[in-house]
Amino acid sequence: MDQKIYGFMLDSAAVNKAKLDIGNAYDQGIGVLLGEPANYLVNKAYLKDTRVARLEISTGVRLAGTLEIVYDANRVETPAVANLTTEQQAAVFNILERCYTKGTMTDEQVENSLTTDNLYDGYVAGSYSRSAEVERVDEVATTVGTAIANFRINSWFEFAIRTSENTLTFKIWISNQAFARQYPYVTITNVIPPYDLNKLTDPATFSKLGNLTVLEAGSSYIFNKTNLELVGRDQNGIHLFNTKYVIDTRTHIYIPFALPYCGAKVPSSLDSRRAIREYLESNTALSDEELSIIFPEIYIDNRFYLIPIYDEYTERAGKDFYASVWQPADLVERAHRLYNDVDSDFVDASLEILTNAQNKMITLAMPDPNNSSLFSIRSTFPTYQDYATTDAGFRYMDGDAQEFGAKLARAMAIVNGMASSNEFTTTESGDLSYIVFSQGDAEYLVMDRDSFNVLVEGL
Repeated sequence: MDQKIYGFMLDSAAVNKAKLDIGNAYDQGIGVLLGEPANYLVNKAYLKDTRVARLEISTGVRLAGTLEIVYDANRVETPAVANLTTEQQAAVFNILERCYTKGTMTDEQVENSLTTDNLYDGYVAGSYSRSAEVERVDEVATTVGTAIANFRINSWFEFAIRTSENTLTFKIWISNQAFARQYPYVTITNVIPPYDLNKLTDPATFSKLGNLTVLEAGSSYIFNKTNLELVGRDQNGIHLFNTKYVIDTRTHIYIPFALPYCGAKVPSSLDSRRAIREYLESNTALSDEELSIIFPEIYIDNRFYLIPIYDEYTERAGKDFYASVWQPADLVERAHRLYNDVDSDFVDASLEILTNAQNKMITLAMPDPNNSSLFSIRSTFPTYQDYATTDAGFRYMDGDAQEFGAKLARAMAIVNGMASSNEFTTTESGDLSYIVFSQGDAEYLVMDRDSFNVLVEGL
């Protein structure tokens, strides 16, 4: 089995001993995981360095102290790391230290050393890579009783090692600052509903209590302040996720759940829905079918990625007018560049183009290849037209298409800076940000302008 392990390297050679003795670890930026990033790893596991001695960085000189790799055990599917033999653990730390203390060695020289020296037995040829950014450390201790000043390292290293059962790819950060920015995982550690679940899961009775207005406000004040402060102590943040709450066939509102999380970024909409779904299933007596009627959006497993074409417009009297006439080949070519992580044949088969009532701008739409059932907006909303709610033609759309069109128009107003609202959540996919709304059995991610500019600049 192939596995990727994201972790952080702890190195006591980078700790200022005098300050540590009086209870203050000195974070030079490397080898010490302190502050908020320490919360990223929820279920910490440690791979310890069992070698008798560290590698020489020059003749007779080795770094002092010990090494450890700390990682999140929840993110490793098998005990492959814990089951490494003593020899394999030694090879992992030899490889890591060779990368860490390469000094003036070139990447080619490092690669040659890793593939030819039996100290690195199991190393997968060509798997070594490193960050482009370099950190300077004031000093690191050595075994000869002196310190190396202005020690320079890369922020992270990546390499793979093969055992008889697994290929393990390690991405190990050494820089605290880089880890704080780049660690890719976010873990939802708790789910706090906006009201007592026994009442919330009985909408007919609950609607008579007179608290719907408070719930619909969607603000954090509806949660117990003490509760939020308590769960927030060992978290990196608390994300408020709004979802549809159906009271009866004619009435629904949007209510927030509070999601304490650990990680550099807020949870994605998919992660948020999954956590709330698991919480509801574990803490109520209702069946999945009954819960999906009350909280339909929690059970959504279809996604569409919408990319508005922001960069084709004419400005007149402070208003942007977006191009309405295009050559089809231009839009298809753009789609292939903008959805560059999607198979080319899937783009050709699945691309749809739509406009909206807010500003008529052309928007590309692509279903997620992993969707369970829906792969076309046109098939999902066959009566959709870009009518505003005030247009006479709006009433000729069916109810689902009306709701989709109204939400899309409001989302487009937000991403174009013409409105703000707590109605929709935001989410990230990769390094790109989206406004998210749900309708029926799917969620729709509308890319914001800044992310579009970043994406275009990177092509």
